Amino acid sequence: MKKRLYISLIVIAIVFFLVALSYYTSVGLDDMYIPADKHWQKNKIAKWSGKTGGRELSPVEQIENGVYFVYKDRLMYMESPDENVNEICKMPNQIVGILAKDNTVFWRECDDISFIYKAAPYGNIVKLVCDTGKLYMEGDSIYTLNVKHGLRKYDFNGNRIANRKDAIRFATKNTMFDDYVFYKGEDDQMLLSVPQYYKYDATKIKYLTHEVKFSRYYLESEEWDSYNREDVIEYDDLAKEVDKEVRSGGMYEQVNGKDTDNYDLQSIELSVWNFSDEVDGYIYLYGNQKITYLDKEYKRKLEEMTLEEQYSDDNREKFTYQINVKAVFRISIDEIKNSSNETYVNYERVSKSPDISGDWSRFIVDKNNVYVINEDEYTDKEAYRNLYIYSIDVDTGLNKEVYKKKRFFLGND
Repeated sequence: MKKRLYISLIVIAIVFFLVALSYYTSVGLDDMYIPADKHWQKNKIAKWSGKTGGRELSPVEQIENGVYFVYKDRLMYMESPDENVNEICKMPNQIVGILAKDNTVFWRECDDISFIYKAAPYGNIVKLVCDTGKLYMEGDSIYTLNVKHGLRKYDFNGNRIANRKDAIRFATKNTMFDDYVFYKGEDDQMLLSVPQYYKYDATKIKYLTHEVKFSRYYLESEEWDSYNREDVIEYDDLAKEVDKEVRSGGMYEQVNGKDTDNYDLQSIELSVWNFSDEVDGYIYLYGNQKITYLDKEYKRKLEEMTLEEQYSDDNREKFTYQINVKAVFRISIDEIKNSSNETYVNYERVSKSPDISGDWSRFIVDKNNVYVINEDEYTDKEAYRNLYIYSIDVDTGLNKEVYKKKRFFLGND
């Protein structure tokens, strides 16, 4: 009897231990996921990502021993400028773009973007993976990213390494680096999804998402302001730098004849309209920096007004003046990685000159230059408007016009 009881207790203890162990090591528990730099498989994680930033599909890809490029529905390869151009394959449809590393190249077709194809020079063509989404390559992995399935990671043989739906919410634009996903949400917030790796298997990932805060508020909000008082911070280095430049002239010359000595810096807001993939450790941002100043005597002036006057938008505008600067900015990858809901990120303005004509539409970054493509401001009276391309030197911030052409724009009467 005692022996049976003893055995029963042992069995119960073992079951209890196994249940506890199963719970403790459960992949569903948040505390079972840790950052890459604390993971025992961190070298493996680094190899997957390559620490190079995600690259998108491109018409041309340079590798160590040659160049791949796309010509309509053909994938071409050239070993050196003096060698003949060889056709790797001809597809039924036009090729969207390619990604290449060493002797391996991936691509998608225009009319059938569900599949990812793979080939090596003079090798077989493989329909590798059926997976939609924006296609990236980083390190020894390829990724697909979209709102429907989130982030999926594959090795070069098409084996799925990771699959996380929670990597991205609704997004109007996104990019990725080191398994991080940086994107613009539906309410125009800039968001970062941070990877956390399961302690016992780095292929299992969870994402924690937070806002990347660019805008700062330095004075307590009033009734007409849209920010909360708890968002107010003390003057920081950005405030001191911008305030000094505003008061000394320079790029910020939109003071409309007002005496800056009578105003205090209230806020510096950055609206990000577009951004690049990672380029040499930075992400480049195109947007509008709005700098607001508040009359030092506005409270006294407000008290002298009637209630109706106080709630007049025209009178409120008399208490403030705003400076709006459309420009290219940049932020380091490390700054983004170290961001949180409680901190504000540091960024810098790349373009120092405000004399770029027209409405900015898009830009690309190539080494030490940012190329801005824009056009004359829209008017329904002019069917033909100028299209411009400007080059901005990243080191000096100066720009020059490199292309100008008058062209017809749809939508004009």
